[in-house]
Amino acid sequence: MTTDNRTFWMLDTISNPGAVIETYVADAPSKWRLFEGQSHIAQFPAGATLKFSRDFPKHRKLFDFVANTMSLIIASKKVKDILDALGVDNCEYLPVAVKDHKDKVVGPEYFIIHPVGGEDGIDLEKSVYHKDSFDEREIGDVDLLVLNKEAISPRARFFRFKPLMREYVIDQVVADAFKAGKVTGYRLFAAEGWDGSFMHLEAE
Repeated sequence: MTTDNRTFWMLDTISNPGAVIETYVADAPSKWRLFEGQSHIAQFPAGATLKFSRDFPKHRKLFDFVANTMSLIIASKKVKDILDALGVDNCEYLPVAVKDHKDKVVGPEYFIIHPVGGEDGIDLEKSVYHKDSFDEREIGDVDLLVLNKEAISPRARFFRFKPLMREYVIDQVVADAFKAGKVTGYRLFAAEGWDGSFMHLEAE
């Protein structure tokens, strides 16, 4: 059996210093449904908007990735175009316009990137984690993430692990493309050995 030498990264869009979004789209499928891995593009409302949080009045800069408190990936058309160019085919792009604190549209072409399905790939025997208190099938907190890379699909580029559906993973190909495209508003942390925190220094 060959060793899989692919590199995977945890995608952090939470800690960027730009605008923060705290409120989900009105009239959309319940937010928690976006962590089940099912398709929701058909139920997503047209003309959806997201607005900068009033709790962060000084945070006004709009990056390619928008920080939010909802465990979602909110990203620009640039990010979508990069993923499309790489042949990423497991993600839905739920279109939203981003408004500033004064209700002015400052990001007309943004998307909630919603990976459908999920990957195996966490070594549940070697990893150190705590089960979710509400759903024991899910991982709540990670202390040490150990991967079983051979269980990850060769096509997996931008995805979530099945028991860890509030965290997002990219492979080295996507990481390189984001860097080459000068995408803003994100940091990367090595998935192998990740301690569940985005507080320490960037690992790239």
